[in-house]
Amino acid sequence: MNLVEFRRLADTAVINSEAMELQQAFVTELSEMLASMESALLVLEKHPGDREEFNRLFRAVHTIKGSASIVGVEPIEHFCHNIENILVRIREHRLLLSSSLIALFLQCHDHIGSLMNSFNTCGSGQAFKLDKIPPHQHTALIKQLGAWDVSSLQSGHLDSFDVPPENHPCDVPEIPEPEAGFFDDTEAYLPYVRDDASACDKDIFPSGEAPVVEMMSRDTRVIRVETAKIDQLSDLIVELVTASSVLETKVRRLGDMSIMESSVHVADLIRQIQEKSMAFRMVPVQTLFGRFQRMVHDIEKSTGKNIKLVISGGDTELDRMVAEKLYDPLMHLVRNAADHGIEPSTDRVGLGKHPVGTIHLTAFHDSGNIIIRVEDDGQGINLEAVAHKVVEKGLPPQKESVDVLNYIFEPGFSTLDETTMLSGRGVGLDVVKKTIESLRGKIAVETGNGTGTTFRIRIPLSLSLMNGFLVELGENLFILPIDIVLETLELSNHIVMTNGCIQLRDKILPCMDFRKILCITAPPPPLQYVVVIRHSCVGYEGTSSRHKSVGFLVDRILGEIKMIVKPLGRLYHKVKYVSGVSILGDGSIALFLEVDKLISSVEA
Repeated sequence: MNLVEFRRLADTAVINSEAMELQQAFVTELSEMLASMESALLVLEKHPGDREEFNRLFRAVHTIKGSASIVGVEPIEHFCHNIENILVRIREHRLLLSSSLIALFLQCHDHIGSLMNSFNTCGSGQAFKLDKIPPHQHTALIKQLGAWDVSSLQSGHLDSFDVPPENHPCDVPEIPEPEAGFFDDTEAYLPYVRDDASACDKDIFPSGEAPVVEMMSRDTRVIRVETAKIDQLSDLIVELVTASSVLETKVRRLGDMSIMESSVHVADLIRQIQEKSMAFRMVPVQTLFGRFQRMVHDIEKSTGKNIKLVISGGDTELDRMVAEKLYDPLMHLVRNAADHGIEPSTDRVGLGKHPVGTIHLTAFHDSGNIIIRVEDDGQGINLEAVAHKVVEKGLPPQKESVDVLNYIFEPGFSTLDETTMLSGRGVGLDVVKKTIESLRGKIAVETGNGTGTTFRIRIPLSLSLMNGFLVELGENLFILPIDIVLETLELSNHIVMTNGCIQLRDKILPCMDFRKILCITAPPPPLQYVVVIRHSCVGYEGTSSRHKSVGFLVDRILGEIKMIVKPLGRLYHKVKYVSGVSILGDGSIALFLEVDKLISSVEA
């Protein structure tokens, strides 16, 4: 290979690399604009006169069109141009933003998503084609958009006195076509955003007392980083925390105060770096909850029910990886609430309820965990039907209602005699429970006849670093979740265990001997300790969750630690009561105990 050929190949590689970066940037921005477009359409369906949402819809479509033009994706550019024509007609008061038109826009949104996925599968330097998209679908949507455009030209200007004002969104100013550099040069659009907001403010606030909106500083910049790079950084920091812990342990053994002081300072800096890196991975739960708005909308249309999705705590943050793994479980719960729980409007009115059913998604932080609740005000779970199905399947019957409810998480368990397009096949809740448990979380359910059902999910904020409580039994180290530890006691002459219980102030505390449960053969030391933990018991028939205290008998208490939990390998997937391991600073291995499973096995 001569020098000329080498340079030609090098130039080609650089061009392909730049094209790939441009393609990834386009797909990222297109995903954001599609989410904005869908959100605006769902709001406009309920409130067609919402001027701010109409402006957001217009800008999203216009941005997608301009971005596709720069990248050279003509099918998306042409398609969005047709949508933009209809939006202009609405702005000019030649068309009403009707429910049928919004339904068409939602179909167009889904089609643009399909076009984006098809484009994303193309290699760099390859021309984008519509061969992976059904041609009749693309053509049919363009014809429908064209028909609306023609009808608006024939109808002429709509008289504002004949049309309800809430169906006329605010006029949107003309926005120039973007030039090269649209991915990062947003300053050129700020004057048009300000003009647009001012136009709306004059109509909404006639007195001129419009609220003050702080614009983003021009010095503020957003850098897009691939999630894989953030994951790599987080993994390295996790290893750095482990190495720092080992170093700190060895320095303490040396006893050199000057070195120890430097070691503590380094450990503190690493802790700050770890906290900052954790913030990179955190995303607001609103990004997860917001994805269910469209699903509830589609279920409304297919079932004829009236359902409202209410989101609370959307600014609560959790690990991005946790959010991704939570999507499928939450999708099953929301879909079941809409299909099984919420009754038709006529039935609800007959029961004295509001005709519109409500599904409430709530998230909040609690002791280093995130709590997510999925509530509905529907008919609740029929406990008699569940008990009948238990007998029919030959499962062991339970006396308590709370125990009967646990059967809904069994594989293939469903009380519906007929299946629907949404549910009834007995697939879903067992997967939900397994997924939650794989995140080291717990799920509980409460229900009331005619009042609705609540699913409560509790999971750690992060899957990597967490706080634990270290105890010793014989030569083995075990870790308990720190958030369930209430207090510790020394089992001295003043506190005597009788029949597996001790007197703790004015109450009797049941105690469990870890040594017997975990089959540890080493003899106990003369002095032992009791770790008092809080054990959750799920309520039923509308009651809230109950808590009871349980004591664990251990040989030694080593206190609170910050640990990195590693999952068990495939060879150890059948090990009871252990969900992970952690390597401590001195190189020893500690086992992370699943306290709930351990207590349940003893109670059974």
